[in-house]
Amino acid sequence: MFSAVVMAGYNNKREVKRYSRMVADHYGEKFIETGYKPLREFKSVQNGCEISKPLIQYTLERVYENDLIDEIVIVGHQMLLEQRLRKFIKKSDKPCRIVNQNAKIPGDVIRQFNIKNRKVKYNSITGNFIKGYAASRACQKNGHALFVASDSPLTTSEFINRFLKMVQQYHDETDILVPAILIDEKKDKLGRLPLRLQNDSKHQLPGPTDEYGRQGFRLSSLISANPHRFDVNTANTAYRLRKCLSPKVQLKLFKTTRGLGYPNVYSKYFLRKDLSVIEVENIVSAHFGGRLKLIPMMGEDATYDYDGTDLEFRAISEMLKSENMG
Repeated sequence: MFSAVVMAGYNNKREVKRYSRMVADHYGEKFIETGYKPLREFKSVQNGCEISKPLIQYTLERVYENDLIDEIVIVGHQMLLEQRLRKFIKKSDKPCRIVNQNAKIPGDVIRQFNIKNRKVKYNSITGNFIKGYAASRACQKNGHALFVASDSPLTTSEFINRFLKMVQQYHDETDILVPAILIDEKKDKLGRLPLRLQNDSKHQLPGPTDEYGRQGFRLSSLISANPHRFDVNTANTAYRLRKCLSPKVQLKLFKTTRGLGYPNVYSKYFLRKDLSVIEVENIVSAHFGGRLKLIPMMGEDATYDYDGTDLEFRAISEMLKSENMG
């Protein structure tokens, strides 16, 4: 059985303005989010009726109904989440705990995971990540937990089940498991570019390749990780790079790999175009100081997350209305 940690953090106004400028600079998109993103209402159609519910509730419904998940920890704005989701959470017998994003990281947790305060702020991505994990049964058992983004409402129960079965297969030998989702087209439905890699893993997928034998991949709303077995102080940097796959930021990404002992990654990706799945595993494993495994999978819907742009809001709203969620 798995503990699910739902990541529902938020940024202060200064960070929101900085991120909105980055979105405009790198993607040319309009940033519209000014409130608490996990509670923004999205409309969908269920049983022929149009309904509206908070963004995070789509994720929670999938997690609650999964038989492999026996507890839920939500990390975010505790007061707002309790006010908006109290009735929904009470409907289930599955235990659910809300951890306040603004709570400090307990001293024993800092010592247990060798956290460096200058690298991990209490309300950063990593701060929320480790507070959520520390509140779970998985932490008590020194095991993997499923970390779930709260902003990906198209993620299905079927996709979660497929990934959890992979986790059951690899959790003893791997510290971090990440789905790499196949994107058949040059861009996805939101116009985002995939990372193009040669798939030299055991998990081969059907679909076209380019002239260099590469397929396109993007990350999903899920990862499985055991923070006891890697350096959590590196997670904030990895997350920031993960969020930026525009060509301009890809250049920065590959330049950083020089310091990890991979001086030729830029030429492998942009010039020779033969960077592979296993090579990316090795690079990211070196960054984390643990064993990371990429699992190539189908399931493009699980890659569509709402980061706060007008384009994303309109596109995801249309996809929710056109699909029978399940």
